[in-house]
Amino acid sequence: MKEILKIEAISKKYQAKNGEVEALKNVNFSVYDGEFVSLIGPSGCGKSTLLSIIAGLEKSSSGKIYIDEEEISGISPKIGYMLQKDSLLEWRTILNNVMLGLEIRHKKTKENQEYVENLLKKYGLYEFKDKYPVQLSGGMRQRAALIRTLAVKPEILLLDEAFSALDYQTRIMVTKDIYEILKNEEITTLMVTHDISESISMSDRIILLSHRPGTVKEIKTIDFEIPNRNPLNCRESPKFSKYFDSIWKELDVNAK
Repeated sequence: MKEILKIEAISKKYQAKNGEVEALKNVNFSVYDGEFVSLIGPSGCGKSTLLSIIAGLEKSSSGKIYIDEEEISGISPKIGYMLQKDSLLEWRTILNNVMLGLEIRHKKTKENQEYVENLLKKYGLYEFKDKYPVQLSGGMRQRAALIRTLAVKPEILLLDEAFSALDYQTRIMVTKDIYEILKNEEITTLMVTHDISESISMSDRIILLSHRPGTVKEIKTIDFEIPNRNPLNCRESPKFSKYFDSIWKELDVNAK
């Protein structure tokens, strides 16, 4: 498999009132083309900080990040970033919302608009293109937010607790929708989540971070051997509880 993202010896230190705080220490891993990888770990271990560094929103104290074997610094057009809230603009229609990234990048061409409209058709939102966000369900809003991110054709998608604002039932269905869209579009994905079940049901591999300073404790391969795999049928697999128990023990959330 082709290595698309490489994290090499990333460390991050903050200056706080009571002295220096080490958030991340010597983090190393790779993500391969088309993979869905999750980052999980105890609260405060630096998961979201690491994602912000990869996105170019924060600088690391040391280490390097490579995309397609090219070192990057700052924000890369090859990366799409999706946050906890859908952040749809309530005064814009769904079509205008999903076109926003293209407008900002001055890439609102006829070809790109057709691409976006095809995504809306493909994933059941085209008939709502002239509606406003308030008229959509939470799940539909998340789909619209994802299409807005995919509109700029990123090679890598970063998800930072992207489903945590949804209620449990909606969240389960949305993870299925989002997973299938990302696999269909062959988007390489790195997701931060605190939800072990979510990470198991969606991921090809799971990277477990230690307590702060966060470092890679273990990398687990997740293989359910299910045809037409999706997050719902993974949760029904006998392997699911075994993966959960193993990861829960490794996380050791009560350790100091």
